Amino acid sequence: ISLNEDENYVQSRWRMIGELTTLPWKPKIDVIGRTKFWYRNASGDDINGGVQVYFYDEEWEIPAGKALLQLVTPAGTISNGSDLD
Repeated sequence: ISLNEDENYVQSRWRMIGELTTLPWKPKIDVIGRTKFWYRNASGDDINGGVQVYFYDEEWEIPAGKALLQLVTPAGTISNGSDLD
């Protein structure tokens, strides 16, 4: 997690893993991504220093098509391309 106070955003890097065990081929989705949350002072809450998120942007480190391939092939067939495996 990183904080950019000049541009008022927080950025996080995450990993989403899900196993779809109810499907016969038992696919597994494994995606790494980043989300930026832009924030501003909450109205009327300057005393307590409250903030509110007003916009966010998310991106994955693999193309969406590759993530889709993870869902239509058996688990472990399509890598997420990271060194976190």
